[in-house]
Amino acid sequence: MNNQSMKRIPALVPLSRDHGLGLVCAQYGRKAIRAPGADRLQLTEHMRKMCRDVIAPCLEDEQWMLSPVIGDEALRTEFHQRHRSIKALTLELCAVEEGQDPGVGLVARVANALDDYVRWEQNTLYPRIECGSESEQLGQIAKLSEEMETRRNRSTQLLHSSILLRQPSGMKADRLS
Repeated sequence: MNNQSMKRIPALVPLSRDHGLGLVCAQYGRKAIRAPGADRLQLTEHMRKMCRDVIAPCLEDEQWMLSPVIGDEALRTEFHQRHRSIKALTLELCAVEEGQDPGVGLVARVANALDDYVRWEQNTLYPRIECGSESEQLGQIAKLSEEMETRRNRSTQLLHSSILLRQPSGMKADRLS
């Protein structure tokens, strides 16, 4: 795969950036599967927190932003099915009481669903939206994306803003002139 295929139109960048956190959550799950008791509980607690605080809001943002612009009925149906599946799995994970082991089966299903969804969205859904949408629809995504960014307060915004530093890290501004 070439690097060009992963570049996103600016309107999809905030949603695409959230995918990194989905993959981090999936990685916690993969580590939890192999971890001994106490470590597994700690890793699954990280997963629960991410599912509740990050994954669920990301799915909601995607739902109201992308669903109206997915023109292909089969693609939209798959999008909604994947969302329902992830929501059901994360709700099941979050329903397990803190300190209780949810079991490797559930943890693996959540991790696999997140990993598979992120890759499907990056490699299938986003390219189809970018290529198959009218400029009016892309403008609608851009407007919704801006609205989303103004109302959200998530760690991915901090990651993004750190990329835009005006000076190299560790250097004082007066040393740059």
